[in-house]
Amino acid sequence: MAKQSALRQLAEVLERSEQIVITTHIKADGDGIGSELALKRALAGMGKDARIINDTPVPQPLKFMLDEDDEIIFFEPARDRDFILSADLIVVVDVALLYRLGRMQSFFEASRAQKICVDHHLEGDDVFDKKLVEPDATSTGELIFDLLKELDCELTPAIANALYTSIVVDSGCLSYERCVSKTFLTVAELVDKGACPYDVHLALHWKKTLPELKLEGDVISKLKVRGEVAYSHVTSEMARTLAVDPMEMPELVHIPLALGEVEIALLFIENGGNEIKVSARSTGRVKVCELARIFGGGGHSLAAGFVLDGPLEKAIETVVGEAVSFLKRS
Repeated sequence: MAKQSALRQLAEVLERSEQIVITTHIKADGDGIGSELALKRALAGMGKDARIINDTPVPQPLKFMLDEDDEIIFFEPARDRDFILSADLIVVVDVALLYRLGRMQSFFEASRAQKICVDHHLEGDDVFDKKLVEPDATSTGELIFDLLKELDCELTPAIANALYTSIVVDSGCLSYERCVSKTFLTVAELVDKGACPYDVHLALHWKKTLPELKLEGDVISKLKVRGEVAYSHVTSEMARTLAVDPMEMPELVHIPLALGEVEIALLFIENGGNEIKVSARSTGRVKVCELARIFGGGGHSLAAGFVLDGPLEKAIETVVGEAVSFLKRS
């Protein structure tokens, strides 16, 4: 009942608004991008002036989702300031932590627009006028699907494909524990409306470049195991040599997870300066979001992440040691 009430309230706000900004977190993933695109396309069909404005560009592997190159705007303050500050509404999807909006944060805070959030992560700032947050949902895309149904929007093939991509990206290709019968009914409806599972799978998994495959090989070559914890890393030099952005390759952490005897997989990425990005995955016995919270991060039971200060070697030793202890405690 609470969810249905939230959906109705968000739908009423969207129906009243005419000038709408849609945004998501920096280094957006398939769920964030797909949710934005589906919502923008639906609002455009309702005659709204809706623009997606993100602080970081669309990752190369996700550009297949765009109908037009400028369908998602890369934030330029001088150009976009007036539209953001005069908007009726700002919609934030797939994140509720303001710092993860990057440069958009200050404009979000300065705007007098109503602000709503649709997300499936527990962590968030209490700054929104209205929000729909459902941690049990597979993805934000699943919640956008419910919102568009509440709005009685037509699910065009372009909307359906964006939502299908959102759901499969954040559900481990429909394999995580949050996938329930409703998930598959939703996906079935999206396919009926024009989503193309094979095309999405091809774009997400079988369209890698040679440098990306070489980086996967480097991650394999540096793979180590301590107890039931497997881990590897990507240095700035590795990424620079291959001219690849490892932040655009979220599947890299699945390499250590593929080892049969492993319960926790960790991937450490030097992310510029002294920052180390850590991705954590679990096969199911423990909730890696609880491990991530120890280091100030968060996420879901099977997939989580956090950021540490370097150097890399120290971060690896600290986190792997804590992961081994975490497994023993669990």
